Amino acid sequence: MTGNFNIRDNNWDPNYPYHSVHTEDLLTLAKSLGLDLSLPTNPGPTRFADNPRDTNSVIDLAFINPNNSGFGQHSLHPELRRPLDHVPRIIEVSINETNIDNSFWSISKDSEEEKNFTKAIADGTLALDTSNIISKENLEVVVQRLASIFNEAWYSQAKKKRITKHSKEWWNQMCAESLNRYRNTGDIEHWREFKSNTRIAKKEFFDNKIYKIASSNKRPWNFMNWVKKKNLPTIESILYEGQPCNTLPDLWHTLHSSYNSAKNRPINASFLNEIPQADQILWPPFSKQEFTDAIAKCSSSSTPGPDYISWKYLKSLITNDRCLQKIVQIANACIDLEFWPSHFKSSNTVVIPKPNKNNYNSPKSF
Repeated sequence: MTGNFNIRDNNWDPNYPYHSVHTEDLLTLAKSLGLDLSLPTNPGPTRFADNPRDTNSVIDLAFINPNNSGFGQHSLHPELRRPLDHVPRIIEVSINETNIDNSFWSISKDSEEEKNFTKAIADGTLALDTSNIISKENLEVVVQRLASIFNEAWYSQAKKKRITKHSKEWWNQMCAESLNRYRNTGDIEHWREFKSNTRIAKKEFFDNKIYKIASSNKRPWNFMNWVKKKNLPTIESILYEGQPCNTLPDLWHTLHSSYNSAKNRPINASFLNEIPQADQILWPPFSKQEFTDAIAKCSSSSTPGPDYISWKYLKSLITNDRCLQKIVQIANACIDLEFWPSHFKSSNTVVIPKPNKNNYNSPKSF
């Protein structure tokens, strides 16, 4: 981590007699990233003052992992400064090769692949035997088989896409085909065709979005800036017991400890003895109508879990009465056997910030 931090301090500039109030925050941030201040082998000013009456200063700093071979080995080169007021520095650090995967699997909305996917999960569900779920082991096997059906159907139809800074929600297959056509020919007419297709795609996408907001969820404030993604401060990390959370295991432990702090806490349940005992009643089984009514209230645009089955696809699946019957049989088996299969316990957790917090280094700010 290098750059002009614009902080003068005696820690790195012996000719400056004072300490800055920002120094501790900067060093703490660097420490949270596993970095330490690395001083050059030939100390000197890193910025030359424009005014002869002002003094030169050290405000360009380098923070490097202390285990890196380049720590404490970099140098300043004022002879390369030329008309610039900042001194260039040369740093050699060893970098491990890391592959950052910025791709994801997706099925385009209203595409032929989506139709094939919904048909595949319906066919697979129809072939699933749910008529004789009499044990927890049997229920686990049935649910795992259902998960495999969903998984196989998804990867047989989904396409791998790459996230770029140019990715747009309104982009569709028509745009991609016309762009490839122009790239292959360079013809001006194909360029005009591409521009026309992008305009059509944008109009259709935003017209559909406006109609949905106006007629379905009736939330016109979705167009407002305050409901858009909130950018977090770039210099803060979540702290737990004074330590920064820079890895997923650390973050999970922090959130789990914060929001499930009452787990395993001893309680005195004797007050329950004062409540009059009621007669035991059997849990009535789910009916197909009850299940359908419950699913109808779920948002079709919600993000799916690890199995890629959103409420939209589940609603489509249970339009087939036989598929609905099998899903209801699995739900009733969970109640009757008092067992929740492991597949239903898997989920994706997305941590989002609460608005208008003074700082975002506390788990309670999310």
